Formats: sequence, structure tokens, C-alpha cells
Amino acid sequence: MKKLFVAFVCLLSFQLVQAQDQTNEAPKWEISKVLEITNTNFNAGERPVGVPVDFVVEIKNISKDTVTLLNAKAGCGCTTPNFTPNQRFGPGQTVKVAISYNGGQAGSYGKITTIYFDHDMTQTIMLTGVGVQPKQEPAPAQSANPVKQ
Repeated sequence: MKKLFVAFVCLLSFQLVQAQDQTNEAPKWEISKVLEITNTNFNAGERPVGVPVDFVVEIKNISKDTVTLLNAKAGCGCTTPNFTPNQRFGPGQTVKVAISYNGGQAGSYGKITTIYFDHDMTQTIMLTGVGVQPKQEPAPAQSANPVKQ
């Protein structure tokens, strides 16, 4: 009888552990079937160092469900996303995320901003470009011949 009771407890424990492994989470949505996103790879080209780069990412809901733009985070402090947190948008509606980079880097650069949506969807936005130092005009040469007065 004791063995039967121990076997029953073990079986019950095993069932409880299995039940805990199964979650009732909604499945992750495939972003390409839900959202149409512009400017995911924005190339700013060559720009003088110190000249800011601004561009807009448009996100259109192409699904039949409402989606929530939860957050947007830049990979560094020189890039800033401007958006409305927890913004809900229905089928056919479009939201915008404005991204600004301060342009402070010389040479090639790549800046990442990640946009987070509900249903475990994320989109990485890549900004690339080249910061060039402005050419300085040489100072006028001084004449070797003194000016006669």
C-alpha cells in the first residue's frame, strides 16, 4: 500500500511539473504579416560632422488586429527616437517614429534603434552614413613684398 501511495504521489508530481511547463502565452506574431515598415535601413550618405541626421520610420498596420507600439530604444546616447509610448493603432492605421542622430562622428557610422511592439514583435532600424570633416579654406598667403605707401 505504501508503494502504491508513493507511486501515486510521484505520478501526480510529474503531472504538475508538466502542467507548469505549458504556458498560456499567445504565440509570437510574424511582424512581416502584421506591419509594413519604411526606412528600416536608412543611408544618410556623406554629411559634414556635426550636422544632425533626421528621418522618419512609418509603420502601417496591415493586419486585422490592433497593435501597440510599446517602446523604441536607441543603441547609444547620440541617437534619439521620438514616438508616443504604448500607442495603439488599428488595421490600416500608420504611426511614425522620428529618429535623430547628432552627427558627431567622423568616418563611417552605423546606429541602431530597436522598436518594440506587443505580441513579442521587434524591428531593428539601421542608420548608416559617413561623417566628413568640413574642408577649411587655406588662409590667404601673405605677400613677401611689403606694401609701399
